[in-house]
Amino acid sequence: MDKKKAAIISAILVSLVWLVSPEVGFCKWPTKQLNIVVPYGAGGTTDRVMRGLAPFLEKEIGAPVVIVNRPGGGALVGTKAHLANDPADGSFIVYTIQPYLSGQIAKKAFTIDSFDYFGLNYRSPQGVWVKSDSKYDTMEKLIKAIKETPTKIKMAYIPNSWSPVASALLAERIGAEAKGIPYEGGGVQRMAIVSGDCDFTITEVYGTLAAAAQDMKALAVVEEERLPEIPNVPTLNEVLKKIGASPMPDLSNTRFFLVKKGFKEKYPERWTMLLQAMEKAHKNPDFIAMMAKQKLEVTWKDAEATRKSVVESDKICQKYAKYLE
Repeated sequence: MDKKKAAIISAILVSLVWLVSPEVGFCKWPTKQLNIVVPYGAGGTTDRVMRGLAPFLEKEIGAPVVIVNRPGGGALVGTKAHLANDPADGSFIVYTIQPYLSGQIAKKAFTIDSFDYFGLNYRSPQGVWVKSDSKYDTMEKLIKAIKETPTKIKMAYIPNSWSPVASALLAERIGAEAKGIPYEGGGVQRMAIVSGDCDFTITEVYGTLAAAAQDMKALAVVEEERLPEIPNVPTLNEVLKKIGASPMPDLSNTRFFLVKKGFKEKYPERWTMLLQAMEKAHKNPDFIAMMAKQKLEVTWKDAEATRKSVVESDKICQKYAKYLE
């Protein structure tokens, strides 16, 4: 082989190596693994969605995806730990829920600009839930019980969630408030209802339908209109209107990804690769079908749309910040 041909072949090989180089980030995720921090306990809807996504995302990035549960303080522990300790190189990202994030912002743990946001993939309105065989089988009966014996009616809630906000806003409207009992994570929150430790809870509709449809019953939904999945369940505002009370505002959970500031600016190629891989994984027909079987409808919104949603939701949260615990 003459020197000219050898030089051409060498140049081609160098180019190919560059294209698949982990540092460039086009073909393989450049860190040993991608850790997705779920700042809630195992077993909840947030955790299950990520464990379902992990194998699909692994195929896109060519590296292991590890789910890291860091529960505590209504997502405060895990999110602060990410901000304080995780490297800003893309090896750690966080999957969290609004309004938990805004609850932490209200406590001045960090600001809304401490992170870059991407990939809002889930929205679920809130619902009022009881055990399937509860004696409070209508919203009217539950309201009556709260008004008559407020200290005896117990409501399970997760700190920093919509639960304490919704409970406080409902109390303003009916003139009485149930006794709140805090729990860490959706799994134990629901178990408190199923076991009879608490009388009711206010939590997201779709996650509860997916995890406990046989064991729990929705009495009302905090939404403008009835939901097609449970068409016989009235909106809470329908019930409040009957008793002459003012309506509730929209209180919907959203789930999305975030990463500490610095990653996007320092590693723009990795940022682009991550977003592209996430979008492909979320749009994988097998992943969508798997989530549908669990009665979980996933979607995908890009970074710009995600940040806009988070900022707008935070404005609502800060309006009711005094109710976030």
